[in-house]
Amino acid sequence: MEYKVLTQDEIDDIEVNFLLTQERDHYCHTSSLTRLKSMLASLPDGEVKKHYQQLHDDTTSRLAEVSGIITASQARIPTKERMNASITRIRAAAAAPKTS
Repeated sequence: MEYKVLTQDEIDDIEVNFLLTQERDHYCHTSSLTRLKSMLASLPDGEVKKHYQQLHDDTTSRLAEVSGIITASQARIPTKERMNASITRIRAAAAAPKTS
């Protein structure tokens, strides 16, 4: 599809925002797994440990999904120069004062 309204900068910003979101998700799941592994090592057997084991397993599964999404998205990532420009725009927009 040829986009008639979106500019290349807008398309780049959408793609880079998506990648930033996936990278944040990946980081959060990786951090959660580290904490869950530590907790599981010290918990006694029982319902609480089963609960945390299920959280660990679910997080491991979600991390694999996110990794797959990131890998599949590599073909859509803008060039390094366009990505850096997009990141600059995204961060500037996030830091700008909000008006009503």
